[in-house]
Amino acid sequence: HELINACGNQLKEITGFDHVTFQSNSGATGEYVGLLCIKNYLRDTTPESDNNICLIPNSAHGTNFASAKLAGLNIKRIDDAIINDVNKFKEHIKQFGNNIACLMITYPGTNGVFQNNIKEIIDIVHDSGGLVYMDGANMNAICGLLKPAELGFDLCHLNLHKTFCIPHGGGGPGMGPILCNDKLGDYLPTNV
Repeated sequence: HELINACGNQLKEITGFDHVTFQSNSGATGEYVGLLCIKNYLRDTTPESDNNICLIPNSAHGTNFASAKLAGLNIKRIDDAIINDVNKFKEHIKQFGNNIACLMITYPGTNGVFQNNIKEIIDIVHDSGGLVYMDGANMNAICGLLKPAELGFDLCHLNLHKTFCIPHGGGGPGMGPILCNDKLGDYLPTNV
């Protein structure tokens, strides 16, 4: 417990988030569980809304689409060129009204691009009533430089075998901890 708690506190410091769970045994299951946290939060806070749309950039890793499908979300692919242009993005998402559950985006992007407008994109999604999930697959590019929580993300998972080089494959452990803000803290799985 001491080891897990110490690791969790370090990950909270690195990401800027307040809550962590180690229940997810891989990045892909971290995605799935993180999306369920978002769904459950929205169910409880906006029960009258049909906010079940998950926006995912075309460049996203395939597990993003699979996780959103398993979580029962309505996937809407979005061109990266639209995400990279705040005005186009704002105009594009108008068609979904208040039905956006979340934007699931890797930062920096799977194609290696740092979206300079990420804070504005996050604000637009928040203004529409949705949350923003950061796929932490490329966290190694920002670790020690930026904290996802400070950028406005609501939740992220980390692939510890990528960013922090734990053994993986050949029998090594998979680990995809989820970290989130206070809004979603009560929705994380626990073993209590």
